[in-house]
Amino acid sequence: MVVLLFGSALTWISGYFLKKSYFYKPIFLVNHFPKDSHFDYLIAGSSRGLTTVDTEEVDQLLGLKGINLSMDDTGLPSQILMIKHFFESGHSASFSVLTLDYGHFEKSEERLNDNDYRFVSYSDRPYVREYFKKNEKGIIRPLTLSKILPVFAFSYYNLELFWTGLFTMIKPRYTNRFDINGNYSYPDLAFGFEESMKTTMKKNLKSLKNPLLSELESYLAGKGSKLIIYIAPYYNSSTELGNVGNFTVIDHSGVLPSPDFFFDRDHVNSKGKKKATVLFTESFRGIVNTFEP
Repeated sequence: MVVLLFGSALTWISGYFLKKSYFYKPIFLVNHFPKDSHFDYLIAGSSRGLTTVDTEEVDQLLGLKGINLSMDDTGLPSQILMIKHFFESGHSASFSVLTLDYGHFEKSEERLNDNDYRFVSYSDRPYVREYFKKNEKGIIRPLTLSKILPVFAFSYYNLELFWTGLFTMIKPRYTNRFDINGNYSYPDLAFGFEESMKTTMKKNLKSLKNPLLSELESYLAGKGSKLIIYIAPYYNSSTELGNVGNFTVIDHSGVLPSPDFFFDRDHVNSKGKKKATVLFTESFRGIVNTFEP
């Protein structure tokens, strides 16, 4: 009992400072921007969304204000959680750009992603609590229990939560792998490229049949935000879309054929990011102009 009380006290201290920090993007979003902040657009996605488009450059070229909410090691359910977190925190955006990865065009597995613990500071919010309850598996579910017994989550994810919380006591404005606009870049090194990877362009026949996409579109319509599906560049891989329904799509999967633009097969490097940002801006400009009131 004494150990539990002591652990709970340490958890409260760590959790308090973590929730007041900028360290993880869900917390940064709440603490850095005033409530009811409006953005012209947001970008959500996995590490491909995080590292492909430079929102600062887009803003300068189009005279807009955007924010990159993408987080590494996340799937579509996590990305939708982040989008909901943005709107449920009181913010708004005219356009919501979802960077969709190949693995989530048609279906998504219901499970936790590696970095979902980053939402633990908001486990008292219904949409976060329901997400943990739905996706966390196993007998002991530390994130699901975190609203009532946060000590379990902070013990299980001790390096990511407990020690990080103590770190934020010293550096509360430190951001973990993103800048003040939410962006991050990979270097111009191509770690993942061997000669065997330098093959001819592969076409992938895909359809936008994932029911989560329709659910997201309906949610965003209720928030006054237009959903845009963005397929970021892949190395030597392009998309052939069979059925897009009513979705607005920017497909740039095969627009960068040279390995010089890539960090690995799925991610552009900083040089590729500059090129991808220009191409995205050109496509996005047309969409923005079309939907202007």
